[in-house]
Amino acid sequence: MKPTITLGGALFALGVLAGCAQAPAIAPAPATATPAPAAPRGPDYSGYPCLSYTLPCGKIATRKPVARALEGKLDGDAERGRQLAFARNKGNCLACHVMKGGQQPGTRGPDLSMYGSSGMSDAEAYATVYDMRSRIADTLMPPFGTNGILSDREIRDVVAFLQASR
Repeated sequence: MKPTITLGGALFALGVLAGCAQAPAIAPAPATATPAPAAPRGPDYSGYPCLSYTLPCGKIATRKPVARALEGKLDGDAERGRQLAFARNKGNCLACHVMKGGQQPGTRGPDLSMYGSSGMSDAEAYATVYDMRSRIADTLMPPFGTNGILSDREIRDVVAFLQASR
C-alpha cells in the first residue's frame, strides 16, 4: 500500500524546507557547552524590523515615515553612488532592483537600469530613496534616510548614479 500525501501536507513540508515557516524554537545549550566565538561586528541594524508579517521581528514598531526634501543642488557623485548601490553592507539596491552594471540583480523592485530617462526630478528621486513610505505606505523599500542606513551625502550620490543611468 502506497502512503498518501495530501496537498496541504506537501505544501507545509515544502514551506518548512524553504524557510517560509517561522523558525522553530532552539533549545538552550547545556551549561557545559563552550560558547561559540563572537561573529565579526558590522553596522548594528538590530533596532530595525525585518520585512516580514509572520516573523516576530515584523511586529516591532517602526520609525514614522519622514518626507525629506532635497535641499539645494543635488551635487552627488555618480561613481560613489554606484559603489554604494552595489555594496551589500550599505545601499544593497541590487538585492531588489536591476541596475546598469550590476550583477545578479533582484526582481522585487522596478528595473532602474534606465532610471535617468524616466523624467523623475532629482528632488523626487531623493525623497524616494530617503523614505519611500512618505509616498507609498506599504512599500518594501527600506527607509534609507529615516533609519540612518545612508547619510544625506550618500543618498545624493546614489541619486546621481540613478539619474546618470540612461
